[in-house]
Amino acid sequence: MTTLEWSTQTVGAAVLGSATESRPARIRRHRRGRRHRRTLRAVNVLLVLVCLLTTVGGVGTTVGWWRTETVLSGSMRPGIQPGDVEILRQVPSSELRVGQILAFHPPHDSFTVSHRVTALHHHHGTWVTTKGDANNVADPWGDVRIASHEVWIVSAVVPHAGYLSVWVKTPVPHLLVIIAIVSSVWLLAIERIWRR
Repeated sequence: MTTLEWSTQTVGAAVLGSATESRPARIRRHRRGRRHRRTLRAVNVLLVLVCLLTTVGGVGTTVGWWRTETVLSGSMRPGIQPGDVEILRQVPSSELRVGQILAFHPPHDSFTVSHRVTALHHHHGTWVTTKGDANNVADPWGDVRIASHEVWIVSAVVPHAGYLSVWVKTPVPHLLVIIAIVSSVWLLAIERIWRR
């Protein structure tokens, strides 16, 4: 059998096969392909959004536009819960006002506390009194002197995101991201092959 005869028979068989395929089967195959393309597009959009948010967050933190802190205690309940993430922005200390939530290091401690400013006075520098919303009394360290010209205040709170940020630092999500990227590229390649 020559190559021409073989290719003619193959094309004829393909035409015959597509002709004998029922209309409902063709519709099902078409819908399945459309669903597959939509799913692939959604996965790709999700991956792009995750990459974009990660990049913007990293750049903003590196440049100093904002900072994030995971809430570990319930001292600011009910508005801010343990596991929430606070988004902090830097403002001049002269703009600090009573009622704002200030993120600072208590005297002689290295951890960060985010408590509400309840009193503010200027006498040989800027001094603040702070209190957690869930606490009945002011913080035990008393008045805190603001030494720098800029302070960090809480500008937004993302509920429960702290659990996600802790989880992201474990090896499992890194592996899942790699698997998702490889799978997405693989599905994209298969889709292009099917289109041909």
